[in-house]
Amino acid sequence: MDYSRMMIITLDEKSVLFSTDAQKLGIHVEKYFERRTFIIKLLNYLDKKLNLQLASFFYGNWKKKLKEIDFILVNSHFFSRPLIKYLNRKYPEIRIVVWYSNPVIRDTPVSLYSDLNCELWSFDEKDCEKYGMHPNNQFIDRTKLTVTKTDDSYHSDVCFIGVDKNRLPLLLELEQYFISKQLKPLIYVVDSSKNSRTDYAYKEALPYSELINYEGNTGAILDIVQSDQQGISLRPLEALFLNKKLITNNPSVQNLDFYRWENMFILSETNLEELAAFLEVPMVPLPESVTQNYQFSGWFANFFKR
Repeated sequence: MDYSRMMIITLDEKSVLFSTDAQKLGIHVEKYFERRTFIIKLLNYLDKKLNLQLASFFYGNWKKKLKEIDFILVNSHFFSRPLIKYLNRKYPEIRIVVWYSNPVIRDTPVSLYSDLNCELWSFDEKDCEKYGMHPNNQFIDRTKLTVTKTDDSYHSDVCFIGVDKNRLPLLLELEQYFISKQLKPLIYVVDSSKNSRTDYAYKEALPYSELINYEGNTGAILDIVQSDQQGISLRPLEALFLNKKLITNNPSVQNLDFYRWENMFILSETNLEELAAFLEVPMVPLPESVTQNYQFSGWFANFFKR
Protein backbone atom coordinates (compact mmCIF):
# COMPACT_ATOMS: atom_id res chain seq x y z
CA MET A 1 0.00 0.00 0.00
CA ASP A 2 1.53 3.29 -1.14
CA TYR A 3 0.48 5.72 1.58
CA SER A 4 2.14 8.62 -0.24
CA ARG A 5 -0.66 8.45 -2.82
CA MET A 6 -3.40 8.79 -0.20
CA MET A 7 -4.90 11.87 1.40
CA ILE A 8 -7.24 12.78 4.25
CA ILE A 9 -9.01 16.14 4.00
CA THR A 10 -10.74 17.28 7.16
CA LEU A 11 -12.10 20.33 8.95
CA ASP A 12 -9.37 21.12 11.47
CA GLU A 13 -6.92 19.62 13.96
CA LYS A 14 -9.79 18.68 16.31
CA SER A 15 -11.32 16.32 13.77
CA VAL A 16 -11.12 12.58 14.45
CA LEU A 17 -9.58 12.18 10.98
CA PHE A 18 -6.77 14.65 11.65
CA SER A 19 -4.59 11.71 12.62
CA THR A 20 -0.98 11.83 13.75
CA ASP A 21 -0.83 8.07 13.21
CA ALA A 22 -1.84 8.65 9.58
CA GLN A 23 0.88 11.26 9.14
CA LYS A 24 3.47 8.84 10.52
CA LEU A 25 2.46 6.35 7.83
CA GLY A 26 3.10 8.98 5.15
CA ILE A 27 -0.54 9.80 4.38
CA HIS A 28 -1.19 13.44 3.47
CA VAL A 29 -3.44 14.86 6.23
CA GLU A 30 -4.84 18.21 5.14
CA LYS A 31 -7.41 20.83 6.13
CA TYR A 32 -9.93 22.21 3.64
CA PHE A 33 -8.71 25.75 4.25
CA GLU A 34 -5.57 27.13 5.86
CA ARG A 35 -7.80 29.55 7.75
CA ARG A 36 -11.57 30.05 7.55
CA THR A 37 -11.85 33.80 7.08
CA PHE A 38 -15.17 35.64 6.99
CA ILE A 39 -15.12 35.52 3.18
CA ILE A 40 -14.61 31.75 3.19
CA LYS A 41 -17.42 31.25 5.72
CA LEU A 42 -19.70 33.31 3.47
CA LEU A 43 -18.74 31.21 0.45
CA ASN A 44 -19.31 28.02 2.46
CA TYR A 45 -22.81 29.26 3.21
CA LEU A 46 -23.51 30.06 -0.45
CA ASP A 47 -22.11 26.69 -1.53
CA LYS A 48 -24.45 24.93 0.88
CA LYS A 49 -27.56 26.93 -0.04
CA LEU A 50 -27.02 27.15 -3.81
CA ASN A 51 -25.13 23.89 -4.47
CA LEU A 52 -22.03 25.73 -5.68
CA GLN A 53 -18.25 25.31 -5.29
CA LEU A 54 -17.19 28.91 -4.71
CA ALA A 55 -15.02 28.12 -1.68
CA SER A 56 -12.91 25.74 -3.78
CA PHE A 57 -10.86 28.76 -4.92
CA PHE A 58 -9.54 28.99 -1.36
CA TYR A 59 -8.67 25.34 -0.78
CA GLY A 60 -5.22 24.76 0.72
CA ASN A 61 -1.98 24.00 -1.10
CA TRP A 62 -2.93 20.32 -1.08
CA LYS A 63 -4.69 21.03 -4.40
CA LYS A 64 -1.26 20.99 -6.02
CA LYS A 65 -0.70 17.37 -4.92
CA LEU A 66 -3.87 15.89 -6.40
CA LYS A 67 -2.25 14.62 -9.60
CA GLU A 68 -0.24 12.23 -7.41
CA ILE A 69 -3.21 11.05 -5.31
CA ASP A 70 -5.29 7.88 -5.85
CA PHE A 71 -7.46 7.85 -2.71
CA ILE A 72 -9.08 10.59 -0.59
CA LEU A 73 -10.89 10.18 2.73
CA VAL A 74 -13.20 12.92 4.06
CA ASN A 75 -15.61 13.39 6.97
CA SER A 76 -19.35 13.48 6.45
CA HIS A 77 -20.01 17.23 6.44
CA PHE A 78 -21.66 19.75 4.16
CA PHE A 79 -18.14 20.99 3.29
CA SER A 80 -17.48 17.64 1.65
CA ARG A 81 -20.16 17.93 -1.05
CA PRO A 82 -18.57 20.86 -2.96
CA LEU A 83 -15.17 19.23 -2.43
CA ILE A 84 -16.33 15.94 -3.95
CA LYS A 85 -17.98 17.80 -6.85
CA TYR A 86 -14.67 19.56 -7.43
CA LEU A 87 -12.72 16.29 -7.32
CA ASN A 88 -15.20 14.45 -9.56
CA ARG A 89 -14.87 17.18 -12.16
CA LYS A 90 -11.11 17.75 -12.01
CA TYR A 91 -9.80 14.31 -10.96
CA PRO A 92 -12.50 11.71 -11.76
CA GLU A 93 -10.04 8.84 -11.31
CA ILE A 94 -9.54 9.50 -7.57
CA ARG A 95 -11.42 7.09 -5.30
CA ILE A 96 -13.29 9.06 -2.60
CA VAL A 97 -14.57 7.69 0.71
CA VAL A 98 -16.90 9.63 3.05
CA TRP A 99 -16.61 8.48 6.68
CA TYR A 100 -19.59 8.74 9.05
CA SER A 101 -18.30 8.64 12.63
CA ASN A 102 -21.81 9.38 13.97
CA PRO A 103 -25.20 7.82 13.22
CA VAL A 104 -26.82 9.33 10.11
CA ILE A 105 -29.79 10.59 12.13
CA ARG A 106 -27.41 13.02 13.89
CA ASP A 107 -25.13 13.65 10.92
CA THR A 108 -25.18 14.69 7.26
CA PRO A 109 -28.09 13.20 5.23
CA VAL A 110 -26.85 10.53 2.83
CA SER A 111 -28.92 12.21 0.10
CA LEU A 112 -26.28 14.96 0.06
CA TYR A 113 -24.03 12.56 -1.86
CA SER A 114 -26.58 10.76 -4.03
CA ASP A 115 -25.44 12.30 -7.32
CA LEU A 116 -21.70 12.15 -6.58
CA ASN A 117 -19.03 9.57 -7.34
CA CYS A 118 -18.03 8.57 -3.81
CA GLU A 119 -18.46 5.76 -1.28
CA LEU A 120 -20.24 6.13 2.07
CA TRP A 121 -18.80 4.22 5.04
CA SER A 122 -20.05 4.02 8.63
CA PHE A 123 -19.43 2.32 11.98
CA ASP A 124 -23.19 2.00 12.56
CA GLU A 125 -24.50 -1.41 11.47
CA LYS A 126 -28.11 -0.23 11.28
CA ASP A 127 -27.17 2.67 9.00
CA CYS A 128 -25.11 0.39 6.75
CA GLU A 129 -28.09 -1.90 6.31
CA LYS A 130 -30.62 0.91 5.87
CA TYR A 131 -28.64 3.10 3.47
CA GLY A 132 -26.40 0.58 1.71
CA MET A 133 -23.26 2.00 3.30
CA HIS A 134 -20.00 0.10 3.70
CA PRO A 135 -19.16 -1.04 7.27
CA ASN A 136 -15.99 -0.29 9.19
CA ASN A 137 -15.28 -0.21 12.92
CA GLN A 138 -14.37 2.91 14.86
CA PHE A 139 -10.68 3.63 15.41
CA ILE A 140 -8.59 5.67 17.77
CA ASP A 141 -5.35 7.59 17.32
CA ARG A 142 -2.97 6.05 19.84
CA THR A 143 -0.74 9.11 19.83
CA LYS A 144 -3.65 11.05 21.41
CA LEU A 145 -3.91 8.66 24.36
CA THR A 146 -0.96 9.92 26.40
CA VAL A 147 -1.77 10.53 30.07
CA THR A 148 0.30 13.51 31.23
CA LYS A 149 -1.22 14.28 34.66
CA THR A 150 -1.69 11.99 37.65
CA ASP A 151 -2.41 14.28 40.62
CA ASP A 152 -5.37 13.54 42.90
CA SER A 153 -7.75 15.97 41.21
CA TYR A 154 -7.84 13.63 38.19
CA HIS A 155 -8.58 10.44 40.14
CA SER A 156 -11.98 8.73 40.19
CA ASP A 157 -13.48 5.26 40.37
CA VAL A 158 -15.86 5.82 37.44
CA CYS A 159 -15.62 8.55 34.80
CA PHE A 160 -18.04 9.98 32.25
CA ILE A 161 -17.21 13.07 30.18
CA GLY A 162 -19.57 14.08 27.40
CA VAL A 163 -22.60 16.10 26.35
CA ASP A 164 -26.15 15.51 27.57
CA LYS A 165 -28.06 14.13 24.55
CA ASN A 166 -30.93 13.21 26.91
CA ARG A 167 -28.61 10.99 28.95
CA LEU A 168 -28.57 13.21 32.04
CA PRO A 169 -31.32 11.41 34.05
CA LEU A 170 -29.53 8.06 33.78
CA LEU A 171 -26.14 9.64 34.47
CA LEU A 172 -27.43 11.28 37.65
CA GLU A 173 -29.07 8.05 38.76
CA LEU A 174 -25.80 6.18 38.28
CA GLU A 175 -23.88 8.93 40.06
CA GLN A 176 -26.04 8.47 43.15
CA TYR A 177 -25.63 4.70 42.99
CA PHE A 178 -21.84 4.99 42.87
CA ILE A 179 -21.83 7.37 45.81
CA SER A 180 -24.06 4.99 47.79
CA LYS A 181 -21.39 2.29 47.28
CA GLN A 182 -18.65 4.60 48.62
CA LEU A 183 -17.22 5.03 45.13
CA LYS A 184 -15.92 8.29 43.69
CA PRO A 185 -17.66 9.08 40.38
CA LEU A 186 -16.75 11.87 37.98
CA ILE A 187 -19.85 12.75 35.96
CA TYR A 188 -18.76 15.69 33.81
CA VAL A 189 -21.62 16.76 31.52
CA VAL A 190 -20.50 19.39 29.04
CA ASP A 191 -22.55 22.48 28.20
CA SER A 192 -23.78 22.24 24.61
CA SER A 193 -26.78 22.58 22.31
CA LYS A 194 -27.72 19.04 23.42
CA ASN A 195 -28.68 20.13 26.97
CA SER A 196 -31.98 18.70 28.24
CA ARG A 197 -32.40 20.88 31.36
CA THR A 198 -32.10 24.50 32.37
CA ASP A 199 -31.57 23.86 36.09
CA TYR A 200 -28.39 21.75 35.85
CA ALA A 201 -24.87 23.16 36.17
CA TYR A 202 -23.29 22.00 32.91
CA LYS A 203 -19.53 22.30 32.65
CA GLU A 204 -17.07 23.79 30.19
CA ALA A 205 -15.83 21.65 27.32
CA LEU A 206 -12.42 20.04 27.85
CA PRO A 207 -9.59 19.60 25.36
CA TYR A 208 -9.29 15.95 24.34
CA SER A 209 -5.90 15.76 26.08
CA GLU A 210 -7.60 16.66 29.39
CA LEU A 211 -10.37 14.12 28.81
CA ILE A 212 -7.66 11.47 28.42
CA ASN A 213 -6.00 12.64 31.64
CA TYR A 214 -9.26 12.08 33.53
CA GLU A 215 -9.98 8.74 31.86
CA GLY A 216 -6.39 7.64 32.38
CA ASN A 217 -6.76 8.15 36.14
CA THR A 218 -10.07 6.36 36.63
CA GLY A 219 -10.96 2.77 37.39
CA ALA A 220 -13.73 2.50 34.80
CA ILE A 221 -15.03 4.55 31.88
CA LEU A 222 -18.80 5.00 31.73
CA ASP A 223 -20.34 4.74 28.24
CA ILE A 224 -24.01 5.69 27.88
CA VAL A 225 -25.32 5.54 24.31
CA GLN A 226 -28.65 6.58 22.84
CA SER A 227 -31.23 3.92 22.06
CA ASP A 228 -31.00 4.39 18.29
CA GLN A 229 -27.24 3.74 18.09
CA GLN A 230 -25.81 0.55 16.63
CA GLY A 231 -22.05 0.11 16.81
CA ILE A 232 -19.73 1.57 19.41
CA SER A 233 -18.63 5.04 20.41
CA LEU A 234 -15.00 5.94 21.10
CA ARG A 235 -15.29 5.24 24.83
CA PRO A 236 -14.90 1.43 24.51
CA LEU A 237 -11.74 2.06 22.47
CA GLU A 238 -10.43 4.57 25.00
CA ALA A 239 -11.04 1.96 27.71
CA LEU A 240 -9.31 -0.69 25.60
CA PHE A 241 -6.13 1.30 24.98
CA LEU A 242 -6.00 3.01 28.39
CA ASN A 243 -6.42 -0.41 30.04
CA LYS A 244 -9.57 0.63 31.90
CA LYS A 245 -12.80 -1.19 32.64
CA LEU A 246 -15.90 -0.20 30.69
CA ILE A 247 -19.43 0.22 32.02
CA THR A 248 -21.93 0.58 29.17
CA ASN A 249 -25.60 0.32 28.30
CA ASN A 250 -24.69 -0.75 24.75
CA PRO A 251 -25.30 -4.52 24.42
CA SER A 252 -23.57 -4.62 21.02
CA VAL A 253 -20.17 -4.60 22.78
CA GLN A 254 -20.76 -8.33 23.34
CA ASN A 255 -20.15 -8.81 19.61
CA LEU A 256 -16.71 -7.17 19.71
CA ASP A 257 -13.64 -9.35 19.41
CA PHE A 258 -12.16 -7.55 22.42
CA TYR A 259 -15.19 -8.18 24.67
CA ARG A 260 -14.33 -9.91 27.94
CA TRP A 261 -16.86 -10.00 30.77
CA GLU A 262 -14.10 -9.21 33.26
CA ASN A 263 -13.39 -5.95 31.40
CA MET A 264 -16.86 -4.80 30.28
CA PHE A 265 -20.07 -4.51 32.27
CA ILE A 266 -23.33 -4.22 30.32
CA LEU A 267 -25.93 -2.27 32.26
CA SER A 268 -29.51 -3.49 32.40
CA GLU A 269 -32.54 -2.67 34.52
CA THR A 270 -31.86 -5.62 36.82
CA ASN A 271 -28.10 -5.94 37.31
CA LEU A 272 -27.08 -2.63 38.88
CA GLU A 273 -26.29 -4.25 42.23
CA GLU A 274 -23.66 -6.44 40.52
CA LEU A 275 -21.69 -3.40 39.37
CA ALA A 276 -19.63 -2.80 42.50
CA ALA A 277 -18.44 -6.43 42.48
CA PHE A 278 -17.49 -6.13 38.79
CA LEU A 279 -15.13 -3.27 39.60
CA GLU A 280 -13.19 -5.58 41.95
CA VAL A 281 -12.60 -8.33 39.35
CA PRO A 282 -9.08 -8.20 37.81
CA MET A 283 -8.95 -7.21 34.14
CA VAL A 284 -7.97 -9.66 31.40
CA PRO A 285 -5.14 -8.38 29.15
CA LEU A 286 -5.62 -8.55 25.37
CA PRO A 287 -3.03 -9.39 22.69
CA GLU A 288 -1.86 -6.85 20.10
CA SER A 289 -3.45 -8.99 17.38
CA VAL A 290 -6.88 -8.06 18.75
CA THR A 291 -6.26 -4.34 19.26
CA GLN A 292 -4.59 -3.75 15.86
CA ASN A 293 -7.91 -3.46 14.01
CA TYR A 294 -8.92 -0.49 16.18
CA GLN A 295 -5.74 1.48 15.60
CA PHE A 296 -5.51 3.79 12.60
CA SER A 297 -3.47 1.48 10.37
CA GLY A 298 -5.81 -1.48 10.87
CA TRP A 299 -8.93 0.67 10.43
CA PHE A 300 -7.56 2.35 7.30
CA ALA A 301 -6.66 -1.01 5.75
CA ASN A 302 -10.33 -2.03 5.93
CA PHE A 303 -11.16 0.46 3.17
CA PHE A 304 -9.16 -1.71 0.79
CA LYS A 305 -10.61 -5.11 1.75
CA ARG A 306 -13.45 -5.12 -0.73
